Amino acid sequence: MLRSEIFNGLKDILVMMDESKKDKIDSIKESDRLFEDLGLTSISLLYLMIAIEESFEIEFDGDTGVNDLPTVKDVIDYIEKKKN
Repeated sequence: MLRSEIFNGLKDILVMMDESKKDKIDSIKESDRLFEDLGLTSISLLYLMIAIEESFEIEFDGDTGVNDLPTVKDVIDYIEKKKN
């Protein structure tokens, strides 16, 4: 799976979670932080992780927590690693 496909899939999930942030999500960068820049909360990050598991058919390791993936890049890197 190409990195761009993962990035676009992640953006689709974020839009699905909150349509009102569509314009902001359309312009996200890999360096954007999930909490500070995208405004995710701990609960929304949990929902994001569940949606990623379903969408990309991966499972997060039991020791991977919300603080382990602070940026969009970290999430993409994680998905990329699990898909390969």
